[in-house]
Amino acid sequence: MKFNDLVSVAPETQLPELVARLRDLATALEDFVRFGPAAIETDVTISDWVAAKRAVPVLVGKMNGHPNIKDGKVGATTELFYVDQSAGLARTFNRWYKLDPALSLSGNLQ
Repeated sequence: MKFNDLVSVAPETQLPELVARLRDLATALEDFVRFGPAAIETDVTISDWVAAKRAVPVLVGKMNGHPNIKDGKVGATTELFYVDQSAGLARTFNRWYKLDPALSLSGNLQ
């Protein structure tokens, strides 16, 4: 099984769209901070709602140089947004990661 069979993250061709969507999210949150809830305009209502969790793609592996995980310890990233295996880079919600291709299991998962 290949890595892309397991997760759906933005390929290079969709990166500009991902950037625009994340920028829109940041702008909406900044506007909320600046102008308050009265400035929010929406026609969408949710009734009988509950907060829930859903699975999102993450990377799991041995970390080196992570601010909160000791070198050599296994850790999981925050939500994975972008992977460029040929460049050896991945972007999660919190940070960029260098991908060590020599130690990757992504091409050989069963």
